Amino acid sequence: MNAARLKTFLIELLKIPSPSGKEGQIASYIKKKVKDLGLKVFEDRAGRELGSDTGNLIISSSKGRGEPLFLSSHMDTVQVCLDKEVPVLISGDRIDTGGVSILGSDDKVGIAAALEMLTVAVEKPEIARPLDLIFTIKEERGALGSGFLNPEHIQSRCGFNLDGETPVYSVIREAPAKARYNILIHGKSAHAALNPEEGINAVRIAGKIINKLPDGRIDSMSVANTAYIAGGGATNVVPDRAEINGEFRSLDKLKFTKMKENIRNTAASVAESDGGQAEIAIMELYKGYYLNDDEICVSLFSKACKSMGKEPLLLRSLGGGDSNQFNNKGMRNLVFGFGMESIHSKDEYIIISRVIQAAALLEKTIFFV
Repeated sequence: MNAARLKTFLIELLKIPSPSGKEGQIASYIKKKVKDLGLKVFEDRAGRELGSDTGNLIISSSKGRGEPLFLSSHMDTVQVCLDKEVPVLISGDRIDTGGVSILGSDDKVGIAAALEMLTVAVEKPEIARPLDLIFTIKEERGALGSGFLNPEHIQSRCGFNLDGETPVYSVIREAPAKARYNILIHGKSAHAALNPEEGINAVRIAGKIINKLPDGRIDSMSVANTAYIAGGGATNVVPDRAEINGEFRSLDKLKFTKMKENIRNTAASVAESDGGQAEIAIMELYKGYYLNDDEICVSLFSKACKSMGKEPLLLRSLGGGDSNQFNNKGMRNLVFGFGMESIHSKDEYIIISRVIQAAALLEKTIFFV
């Protein structure tokens, strides 16, 4: 592995803004680097179907021997604060934006590491194994790009998702199912002064529903979040419409199902008891997963950690993403830790030596070194 080259990839990628739906500049960067290596890029139709300026990218290399593996990372970030180049400030071993924007290390770090591994595979085929690189769109919007991806386009059935903010020498082996809900409350409008008793206040019904919805940390396996409420208008009109949006997750299938039923029943019964109606839509974004010790990627990672004198950390997380989609498509994978800090915020930063350390572990994990 070439640490200086990895750092160059990383800095160049961090400067490029790529919020969900606008991943095209990152895709162009990847295509150029792959072309320079003499390889081809396959782009699927995800961009056209999901509303982005690029599709998912897949690059396959047949260099090397042994079990083929895939490396995945996503090209999008949460919304950046600037449309132009993201300021990348380097102070010693640290990279941040000076607090003016997210940095986008989630997941530019993963893209840089994947490109470095691909470069190593081309330069040193004697230590490599066949690789698929997968770069997805709209991960931050609910892992939509990976949900669209067709596994028939890749040769491997196990690998690593390079998207972990967990410490170096750690992976996520278990993650929850996730769903979003939308509740539309229908009441009845009336003049707030002349005949309020003839109205049915949808905003008040929404408030009563929110008070009874699951929210926050439910238990060690489950969380929920009431994220958005809207409704009403002029102060002299009883509002006839309100809306609530939120999400919920659980590592336990039964608890996940019970939360879904609870949200649906709570909204319907509260609205009905106040004379209104609730229109409830629940969209399951992805299923949960768990990888056993004997699965190939778990064995490879554990062996690599121990060869470097470290104990592997096999973690569970209440977060989720592309790994959920891939694992439930039969593409078994772990989320590989790079030690990112304060992601999705203006305080986000990364430690360069930590990224290099994680990339060295990745090389040890996937190659014969």
